[in-house]
Amino acid sequence: MPRIIAVIAISLLAGFAMGGWLMGSEPQADDALTPIDSSSPAAERLVNLEKMIDEERKARLDLEQQLQLILEEIERIDSNGPRLFAEMTAQVEESRAATEGMDVQRERRRPRDFATMMQNYQEQRVAMLTGGGFSDGEARKILLQESEAQYKAMQQAWEAQRSGETADGALNMQSVLRDELGDSAYERYLEAQGQPTSVQISQVMAGSPGSKVGLQPGDHIVGYDNKRIFNVVELRELTMQGRVGEDVIIEIERDEVRMQLSVPRGPVGISGSGASIRNMNRWGGG
Repeated sequence: MPRIIAVIAISLLAGFAMGGWLMGSEPQADDALTPIDSSSPAAERLVNLEKMIDEERKARLDLEQQLQLILEEIERIDSNGPRLFAEMTAQVEESRAATEGMDVQRERRRPRDFATMMQNYQEQRVAMLTGGGFSDGEARKILLQESEAQYKAMQQAWEAQRSGETADGALNMQSVLRDELGDSAYERYLEAQGQPTSVQISQVMAGSPGSKVGLQPGDHIVGYDNKRIFNVVELRELTMQGRVGEDVIIEIERDEVRMQLSVPRGPVGISGSGASIRNMNRWGGG
């Protein structure tokens, strides 16, 4: 249809141009042309008439060329338009169907996927513990003990709050688990999860008991007053027990060599890091 309209337009415009030339009794020429004067010699009038005819022919050719370009553009749009529109419509429908399908699938899979995720996580923790030297049965028992210790810590925190005291549930959970496993198994338990098992000294304060007995940055404190320690919280608690100023044995490890030093009970005068049991998640992992 656009092509037919363009053809008709070309024909009409060409016809109007030709009719204006043939029927005009007083043809108008371009400003560069001299108007035809009936009193002028015949030769001069003929020259002017030829110039007018030539200008009319050029104008008609230009008009036909412009209309031909318009016709070609109409044909291009007319041939590609429906295809492009159909392709865009199909893409929109495919995208909408895919989005709706994903939403439905996500809603259906969400409960099952969460349960599967938790089950896989527990199996990964079993594999982590067995990689640390526990048997499969021991690893699964430890996970059960973790759950029981978590409830006991929750109960302790609840009782502490009722009595107006403060409690650190995460620390209590690890303390309960350590009591149940024993120091040796608890140390392997921490190692299997990539947790430190001692207090690594980062700074020794000048004039402190630690400085006087020769503690150095990089040393690992593994015991205090004949008790195994795994973190700075336990070390701080042990320094506050017993009689202030009494000599106690501090056990350290330097370059994989164990040694014992005697310090007065109280602040050792070091800063360091150890097993981050405060930040361990509810399942015991770091």
